[in-house]
Amino acid sequence: MKIAYIVSIGLLLAACRKETEQAPSPHARIAGFTVEAGGEMMSAAMSGDSIVVYWPSYLLAPSAIQPVIAVSDGAAVSPASGVAVPFQTGTAYTVKAQSGLEKTYYLKVVVNQAPIQIDETGSYMAVRGGECVVDIGSSMRYFEPDVTKTSLYIIDTPGIATKLDIEFFKPHNGVPNMRIKVPAAGVKPGAYKVRITSGTQSRTTENHVFGVLYPDSEKPRPAGLAADVTVKRGGTITFAGQNYFDLKEAVAYTYDENYNEKPITHLTLVSSTATSATYRIPADFPAGTYLFGDWGPGALGVRLRITDFSGWWSWNGNRKNYVEVTGFVKFTVTP
Repeated sequence: MKIAYIVSIGLLLAACRKETEQAPSPHARIAGFTVEAGGEMMSAAMSGDSIVVYWPSYLLAPSAIQPVIAVSDGAAVSPASGVAVPFQTGTAYTVKAQSGLEKTYYLKVVVNQAPIQIDETGSYMAVRGGECVVDIGSSMRYFEPDVTKTSLYIIDTPGIATKLDIEFFKPHNGVPNMRIKVPAAGVKPGAYKVRITSGTQSRTTENHVFGVLYPDSEKPRPAGLAADVTVKRGGTITFAGQNYFDLKEAVAYTYDENYNEKPITHLTLVSSTATSATYRIPADFPAGTYLFGDWGPGALGVRLRITDFSGWWSWNGNRKNYVEVTGFVKFTVTP
């Protein structure tokens, strides 16, 4: 009797074990797919049999990736997680479930392009035959750092666009930069708008924020005063020099008792040639004899305002350019 009872218990336990045994999982799903983008991990979106990676347009797409892949419990994926694969639409992954069921997924690369941004709070400038380097992580951003996909133009006031050569590079600090090259000929000094096109996006600045400047060799250069000067209020004075063009007013200045520079007045431009510039002495110019080129009370200096497109430039005109008239002589202004 006792033996029969024990046998019955054993058969019952065996039957229970058979009932709790689980069948092999039929799930062959990719649960997670992440790739590195710009130093951060970015997750793909799953849509049917597609692994959709929305790649930021302002980051250069790699030729290969090593994704971190999570799959259904008990399943295996090929190529395996961490294995390098081509980063291109159509790259295939096969997931095999415990049950032997297989499902194939395909990588789909979508360039996720945000609107291009160009900072207009500052100015961009380069001399003819020179270059301008900008930080494409802040000053200009959200475009592909690839010269085959991105173009930059400067646009003059009539609206004529000129394409400039550009180059993308990373200096020692690792911050991505763009080098904008201005040709030595074919582009006039002046102010231009900037247009950047990349992929499906295009952006043109509202303001003429890019300045093409004259090289230093073409900068106006006054000749120094070698002899004492006497001029009359309301009369004129002529300064000799080289490379005179696009001259504007001149400014006369002196110093206060604390040796701080202070303006006296402006001299209006009367006429100019390539080698001379004539200015009007204001009728209210304080009469007296000054020490031209000296420093301190009783001294006098004169600066000629030159073209805005030489040496330095700002698109909103906050800064003006001048060249100094040199010399150390007596400068007398008579009534």
